[in-house]
Amino acid sequence: MSWSDHHSRSEKLSGAAEMFSRSGDKLRAYEAYRQAATEEVLAFDALEIGKVRTRGITAVSAVALFYKGQDFSTAEQLAYRLLGTPLPPYAADELRNLLQIIWTTNSAEKAGIKFVSGDVLVSIKGGQVIHGGAPLDLVMHRVEGIQAVLFRTVEMLLEKPFRKRGGPDSDIQSMFKPWLFQAPAGSYQFAVRMQEPEQMQLWVDNRPKLEQVTNAFFKVLKALATDPETELSTLVPNKEYQGAFLNLARSLAPSEKTFERIEVRDASAPAEPLVTLALGSRKGLNDAIRKLRPASPLPEVPEIKISGILRAVHLDQDWLEVSVAGEPPEHLHIIEAGEALDDVVGPMVNRAVIVSVLKRGTKYLYRDIEIAES
Repeated sequence: MSWSDHHSRSEKLSGAAEMFSRSGDKLRAYEAYRQAATEEVLAFDALEIGKVRTRGITAVSAVALFYKGQDFSTAEQLAYRLLGTPLPPYAADELRNLLQIIWTTNSAEKAGIKFVSGDVLVSIKGGQVIHGGAPLDLVMHRVEGIQAVLFRTVEMLLEKPFRKRGGPDSDIQSMFKPWLFQAPAGSYQFAVRMQEPEQMQLWVDNRPKLEQVTNAFFKVLKALATDPETELSTLVPNKEYQGAFLNLARSLAPSEKTFERIEVRDASAPAEPLVTLALGSRKGLNDAIRKLRPASPLPEVPEIKISGILRAVHLDQDWLEVSVAGEPPEHLHIIEAGEALDDVVGPMVNRAVIVSVLKRGTKYLYRDIEIAES
């Protein structure tokens, strides 16, 4: 049989596995993934050496399918074998990424820790980012942002009331713990996985939703990156959740020259396209945020932007304070900040920000805030 025949069979089996997974039938999903992987290996072996690009795609797909089928030993051995064959550089990098994930998953399994399906691989590229290294504050801010989007996704899937203050409910935080993993160097990369609830029996009714956390996360990010107005509103009808996702995505995206883009994808689904937030992404996100904001209470007063360091926040009392450079520095008290969200503004404290305000006499009225990096 030809590559086309085996690959076609693999795609059908993989599609069936996705259906089983969405319905919560994990055992049948794993078996279908393993069968799909076996067909993909046969497809790879049927290829000529000269079919370099197809060999690369098929090799990575075969290993990823064994991994998704929970056959970690076969996935690892296959990755070693394929790395010893002629492959394009990108495919070898993908196989090393998968090996890293397989090793950490094996370690977690031995410790009795299970994860929700899907591996979030984040790459930060360009600017001050070098191969395998990046400024610590830049990385930490993106880790916090990815975690915030994941928690918001869980809350949305579970139809939780929209949260404006504080972190996720204690049950969400205790049940779903994001883990950070190292990833093979390539610019700067890290991987994030969501730990499965330790008491899964408490979540039986919602298990199909929970299995889709990572998938929903990628759909939300894709909408934010490609069409933050139309596609996002279709995917996320709730306007409060729309606003939260838009603000969190803006904080993830580059603003100046510290770095050029952030790429996010599912490491266990290498055929899926990247989600990219680049230097130009903020304009579309800002436009969408402005359209969601309440109408200006002073329509005749133009917005002004204040650049400074966010020094204090008390959203329950409706204010924040920004220190503006000068001799001595000027501390501006900005009121009516109650619409800001804790998980958006919290990570900005003691960082450079740009605050949009309306000035009424000596008072500054809050309209928007975003991180300023240079």
